[in-house]
Amino acid sequence: MSVLESVLESPGGRRTISGLAALGAGLLAFGLGVALAAVAYQVSPDASPLVFLAIPLAPLVALAVLVAPVVAAIAVFLTFPIGAVQVPTGVIPLQTVELAVLAIVAVVVVRRLARGQMPLPWQPPLYWALGLLVWTIVALQSAIDNTLALKQVGSLFGGIIFAASILAACRNMDDLRVILGAFVAVCGGIALASFVGGVQLHAAYGAQAVSGRLQGAFDHPNQLGALCSMGIAVAIGLTFGAKRRWARLGSFAAAAVMFVALLFTLSRGAWIGTALALIFLLFALSEARRALALLIVPGILVATIVAPLAPVGTTEVKVVGQRAQALTALSPYDNRRQIYAEAWREIKENPLTGVGPGGFQIASARAGSLTSTYAVVHAHNLLLTWGAECGIPAMIMIVGFAISLAMSERESGRRFRRLGRTRDRAIAAGLGAALLAIVGQGLFDYVFRNAVANVALWGTIGALLVCLREARRAEAA
Repeated sequence: MSVLESVLESPGGRRTISGLAALGAGLLAFGLGVALAAVAYQVSPDASPLVFLAIPLAPLVALAVLVAPVVAAIAVFLTFPIGAVQVPTGVIPLQTVELAVLAIVAVVVVRRLARGQMPLPWQPPLYWALGLLVWTIVALQSAIDNTLALKQVGSLFGGIIFAASILAACRNMDDLRVILGAFVAVCGGIALASFVGGVQLHAAYGAQAVSGRLQGAFDHPNQLGALCSMGIAVAIGLTFGAKRRWARLGSFAAAAVMFVALLFTLSRGAWIGTALALIFLLFALSEARRALALLIVPGILVATIVAPLAPVGTTEVKVVGQRAQALTALSPYDNRRQIYAEAWREIKENPLTGVGPGGFQIASARAGSLTSTYAVVHAHNLLLTWGAECGIPAMIMIVGFAISLAMSERESGRRFRRLGRTRDRAIAAGLGAALLAIVGQGLFDYVFRNAVANVALWGTIGALLVCLREARRAEAA
């Protein structure tokens, strides 16, 4: 028996560790309250009372996480509606959802240490993410702007520990269903709230350029599109994987709401990603193919009878159709070819460490760059953005991580199928489809400067790794 186990077995040791855990939770709750007060100070007067209302709830949330770790991820998801609010910390400017991740994960770590466990559990695919984090830190030496660089490192670190915290929170697949149900509910609520004020689209150049696109609480419609594409895939997985009928119906309803919102974001990258996810689900799940066959006729009826009665005008529907027809056409204001060329130029000039984490928007505006006259925030491609900022090794690690996650989905699906656990198989397929949707959108866009989209991505990764772990456990048992 180890020294740690001896301490845990003794009554005095248990009391001491419980006291330390309570003290740690109290300090963390106090810190979360102060952080929320800072958020309330920064947001608008209309929103700050709601944030102040959350301050007395912070200790209760901390205690709830100590009792039931599954509350941790749910608490983070509940911050999504105000997740993009900036919080000045004096070192790295954080967004509300990032601050929530740090606070909640700290409570989870305290709980696990009090129980004599590792601070956070781990799964092999996360070694690719850890390697990417280490290389991003190495690339700091070439950073153009230290604040942007540290922000990038902090976002990646927060994402990794959030994925690991979901591994810690889920004891079994039922716990994972609870977390994913909360995720789908929050995403569906955000999508529904984005329609407040109506939809007014104004197209130009055959819908190649459109103003008034749906974006909700996000900075750009493509960010809402990314959240909806992930939410739709996870919701479909729950539609076939939830154990209770009301949960299956609720997931389907949330998927329908997010699908409509996705249409009016007019985010073509998110459309392509969602299409890839749906095709994958049709191939992966026989029950999805049967459901599609049953829904074809009702879908046609809805499109011809109910749709004209919807509160969205015919002009908006027409713009959506024009946008779909112009899927591969670029507007006169879309300088994507020059942006891609600039990213490749930066990769060739700095193949190892790039221009530094978060530095593309500055490097691309320098005199002599191919995009010096544009306001470019990213390279409109996930791999090119990371390659330009952190070099070719970062691109290799991202590809390796994506392959590792694909293999994790495949392994968990096969194991669940052999065990006859079709509902668990559907959950894993939905999570794999969500990540495939991000890969599809990542070919044309990069949305993870937004903290909510970033945390949603890492939450999905953590949930998929839970499926891998539980599938291995179940087959071993």
